[in-house]
Amino acid sequence: MYKFDDNFLESVGLGSMPAEQKEAFLQYAQDQLEVRIGEKMSEGLSDEQLDEFEKIIDNDQATLDKWIAGAGDYKNDAIYQKLAENIGGSEEDVLGDYVTAKWLSQNCPQYQQIIQESVDALRAEISANKDALLASM
Repeated sequence: MYKFDDNFLESVGLGSMPAEQKEAFLQYAQDQLEVRIGEKMSEGLSDEQLDEFEKIIDNDQATLDKWIAGAGDYKNDAIYQKLAENIGGSEEDVLGDYVTAKWLSQNCPQYQQIIQESVDALRAEISANKDALLASM
């Protein structure tokens, strides 16, 4: 997912936002992005696919086990190895993200494009309204 931070605020012209309001605004931006991505993703998916993805996101063990069983030698999969390297932590943490990534690659291969388009649109909207946002703070 995309990371919202001080660099993001600077890039959209909100670097001078009062410190006490930055965290709430960054959380709002993150929430908006997740909603937009979810809406775009769901446009091309069936109800069954959405249900399965929700179970994966919720770490439903039976659904995760089904995907792991079908993945074969997942520990040698480049996606798994990259996640293990980036996430660290327990194998359980990595497996949840691995199944999510595999599911997305099979059911929503345009996921990365959806993320980028959603980030770009949100960035443009915030930039266009930066003066009003700063004035309201």
